[in-house]
Amino acid sequence: MHTNPIAPRSLGSVQDLVLATPGRLPVEVQIADRQIWRDLTCQNFMELDCEAAAPGPFNFSALLARFSDSLAAEMCVSASRVTRRQVDADRCTQAYFKLVWQFSGQGRIRQGGHDSELRAGNWAIYDTAKEYVFESSDRARFLVLLLPQHESMGWSPAVAALAGRALPGGGVARIVFSGLSAMLRDGTPLDDESQKTLQDSTIALLERALEGHCRDQISEISGGNALRLQRVKAYILDHLSDPSLTPEKVALTFSMSRRSLYNLFLECEETPRAYIQQVRLDRAARLLKNPASFEFPVAHIARSCGFVGQSHFSRAFHARFGVAPSQWRGPHETEA
Repeated sequence: MHTNPIAPRSLGSVQDLVLATPGRLPVEVQIADRQIWRDLTCQNFMELDCEAAAPGPFNFSALLARFSDSLAAEMCVSASRVTRRQVDADRCTQAYFKLVWQFSGQGRIRQGGHDSELRAGNWAIYDTAKEYVFESSDRARFLVLLLPQHESMGWSPAVAALAGRALPGGGVARIVFSGLSAMLRDGTPLDDESQKTLQDSTIALLERALEGHCRDQISEISGGNALRLQRVKAYILDHLSDPSLTPEKVALTFSMSRRSLYNLFLECEETPRAYIQQVRLDRAARLLKNPASFEFPVAHIARSCGFVGQSHFSRAFHARFGVAPSQWRGPHETEA
């Protein structure tokens, strides 16, 4: 394995902050100043509250690289806590799924009512659009991966079920994180096409890993509830174009009360209404990018996914993906 050719940069002031840039060589830094660590973290990742756990000496080192719309960073840090506040998440126009792989030391992740300890070989996933806390022990070493949610369509149910849980390593996940760690050390610049290929393959492989963990979790649910939930979700997917599709209508179809339906969805930590909205938006996003649908206007796509008004669709789409439907579609956008 090649070593990174960049000598570590010792940062001495806020003006020396280094930003990882897509396609460029990985950036390697060493920091002994808490404030510079906070600023560097917020500028490369997102707005976060960063706190050192103790007043003594502080050290942070990292190797960062952006590829396409994603960011990978291998880090070693003194005992610390990083918090994503909901108010900061609500202000952010771009949402990511964030994954962490624990190489050594311990970490702790809290999101969505889950509080899990990460040991060497564990990994976890969480949603940057929701508040979370990540803590690391002294000199813990871990790899963090940011993937844009608009490129990870269909992940939301899995993330809702698994966020804040310690997932066992091995298999596909280990291959992905080991490969990203090797990429960071290789130091070879990547062209645009290579970056996109790396991002797409990373997303595809991790999607398989998440599916496997979701299946494991479902097997822990009582067989009857798991089967019923599967049937309810299949029904929703088959009737997305129906604008009258509501949790109440779904409950009536399956001869259960509205309360029973919501309790059923509690098993995967989401609501029926949120699930309907999410899968509608995911289908609309796929259709907008599908060349076979370029001849249809955005309003037609919205109606085919069950949205009654285009303004409501546009607001919901922007909240989910960070851009308007026409911007998502790009130069093929059709107005009428």
